[in-house]
Amino acid sequence: MKKLVMSISLVLLVFLGACSGNNAAEKEQKNQTEKTSEKNPANKSQVVDGLKITIKKQEENEKVEGKKKENLYTFTIEGENASSVKKGLGSIDFVLKTKDKKEVKLDDSLATFGNELKSGEKLSGKVSFATNKAPDKLVYKPNGKELVEWSVNANE
Repeated sequence: MKKLVMSISLVLLVFLGACSGNNAAEKEQKNQTEKTSEKNPANKSQVVDGLKITIKKQEENEKVEGKKKENLYTFTIEGENASSVKKGLGSIDFVLKTKDKKEVKLDDSLATFGNELKSGEKLSGKVSFATNKAPDKLVYKPNGKELVEWSVNANE
């Protein structure tokens, strides 16, 4: 009986030890991504929180609603789950920061995307922001926490 209890304890100890090492590696990867995020221009892939996110295209158009005119900034985003667990990605996870540091929320009157991704799955879609202020950064901000950002070129 003692041998059985010892064997189960040893297996649990090894299993729990192996699981805790993966979390530390993910946290380190996340910290490295946050430190380098300001250096990476748009159209570059970044891996953050197990997701490889790429800004494929930036567009600038004019949005007219009645007498109101605004600039419409649309980004085509591609995400791939690079982790071994399911991850969620969607339009609502992104905000646009203007040069005066204001946040512009997504314009949900236009097409949006979002889904849960299994390991290795890809998802792409568009996210749009309507504003008359000069854009500066596109920020990936799930659950209110800024994880990574890309520089925005207003004329692309």
